Amino acid sequence: MPGMRFVRRLDGLTYEFVRDGDAHGFPSYKRVDLDIWCRRLPDFGWVVCTAEAAVSSRPFDDAGRGDLPPEGVWVSFKGDRSYVYDLVHTDAPAVADSELS
Repeated sequence: MPGMRFVRRLDGLTYEFVRDGDAHGFPSYKRVDLDIWCRRLPDFGWVVCTAEAAVSSRPFDDAGRGDLPPEGVWVSFKGDRSYVYDLVHTDAPAVADSELS
């Protein structure tokens, strides 16, 4: 599995992540346009975070303690905003013309 895609339910905005090494004994995924990561943090589960482990998103229903980030609903928060995303594993490299911000 080379990567994954987060799709925001509100407007379809898509964020692509690609496999980039390991962290804490699990695969690590980097967002293609920023230094943002999807990693499994020890004793916390799968999250989207900065390189310094400041968490901004996590699975909604389950902390995600498996070997891969769980597909399905994730929630994010930044300041006073919060969004719902769907995480989908991808088998292809990141799409160059995806809308990223």
